[in-house]
Amino acid sequence: MTKFAAFLLICSLVLSLNSSVLAKDNASGSPSTGAVVLDILVLRPLGFCGTILGASAFVIGLPITVPFKKTDEASKILVMEPYSYTFERPLGKI
Repeated sequence: MTKFAAFLLICSLVLSLNSSVLAKDNASGSPSTGAVVLDILVLRPLGFCGTILGASAFVIGLPITVPFKKTDEASKILVMEPYSYTFERPLGKI
């Protein structure tokens, strides 16, 4: 458990140091190298996990959402938003 806590502490430190990378793109409008690297290594895998978890929650919640006719809202929030953040967003645009 101590190694995991140290890993989380190091990750949070690295991400906090790179906050200036996330703040602004360069003058040409293209994302900086740090933003692209952070997107590839951290945000896309987390978005993929969020998509999987959201789809699972959607399937588990179907018995509740179907009688109330709220499946469209649930699918948009739990599946489509994480999907679009992970797979449709341009690389490095946070």
